[in-house]
Amino acid sequence: MKIGLFGGTFNPIHLGHLRGAEEVRENFSLDKIIFIPSGVPPLKTEGVIEGIHRLRMVEAAVKGNPFFEVSDYEIQIKGPSFTLNTLFFFKKLYEQHTLFFIMGVDSFMELHKWHRPEEILKMIDLIVMSRPGYKKIRQGKFIEGSDGENCFRIKNSDKKVYYLPISPFAFSSTKLRELVKSGKSIRYLVPEVVFEYIKEKKLYC
Repeated sequence: MKIGLFGGTFNPIHLGHLRGAEEVRENFSLDKIIFIPSGVPPLKTEGVIEGIHRLRMVEAAVKGNPFFEVSDYEIQIKGPSFTLNTLFFFKKLYEQHTLFFIMGVDSFMELHKWHRPEEILKMIDLIVMSRPGYKKIRQGKFIEGSDGENCFRIKNSDKKVYYLPISPFAFSSTKLRELVKSGKSIRYLVPEVVFEYIKEKKLYC
């Protein structure tokens, strides 16, 4: 199988996350995508609500899609959610399958701040989704050249970075939290079940 691992805070998950994952799945012919909400994100602390709430919203958002699954791996472990440790876990769990790690280009631009990023880039191919306001991937700290328009070679690794332009979604999770805090509606920007969960639990107020 070809499996995509989609990590993130999902604070909250929104339609941009879901549509992006769907376009990745189709473009790369993935058999499934596993959403992995972070437990304690090392680089994002401000405004991050409890992991259990973010997990429940992701579970509700993907319910009914046979190609989407959710893992609570990072929610259950103690301490910071380091992607490297998560990859070790899933590489062992799916050792007979082909894995990709999915992220937005904004996260890729911050990869040098992650825990042992060079090791991550030696473990798994990356699929990097476009985001409004961010430039396309180009040669830099980790990239040494390209094999075509949207396929890039990683320095000191046989893995690749695949860049995928996806349908633009103008609202980030940060913007959605700001809307909720200011008393404005985020209906039709998140799945209805997520909208109702946020209202019921009085999150981000």
